[in-house]
Amino acid sequence: MTMDDAVRRIRRGSRAGRARMALLGLAAAGVTMFGLVGTAGAYGGKAQYQVGFSFNCDNRSSPFCAPSVFGLGGEWGWYAFNSDGTFDAQITFCGHAQGFNGAGHQSADGLWTTGPAGSPVFGAASDFYVSFDGGLTWHDTTIPSAAGHYSAKLGPGVSAEAQVAGG
Repeated sequence: MTMDDAVRRIRRGSRAGRARMALLGLAAAGVTMFGLVGTAGAYGGKAQYQVGFSFNCDNRSSPFCAPSVFGLGGEWGWYAFNSDGTFDAQITFCGHAQGFNGAGHQSADGLWTTGPAGSPVFGAASDFYVSFDGGLTWHDTTIPSAAGHYSAKLGPGVSAEAQVAGG
């Protein structure tokens, strides 16, 4: 039986047969897309890792939301950790009733490395570290340095999410 014969048979057949043909068509299109596109390389092919994250502290009585720890509010953003040891980031944040009230945005770049998790929010052994001053000081992002989806509930009204792609 040729492919044309099979298509004619499905066209004459049941609704389920036509649905199956439509699904096969979509699957074939998807396979073709993946074959043509390859890896995402959404940030110019230079990014070794891409990270999206969200940290939220909404419980005034939680010790995590104290101004000296994280503060009441949140931080959401994206990092591209590049293969040349540099990073780019877009970070949005807001704070409430702790000296800073309102929202802000920061575009950042600098150097990155990995190291032992200083504050293992997600329970990982190794985090991404960033430097904004050419490597003189390093800051633990608390984001694990291995690809995966990470989620942490640190108490009522306290949550963290991170998606790490690449590697």
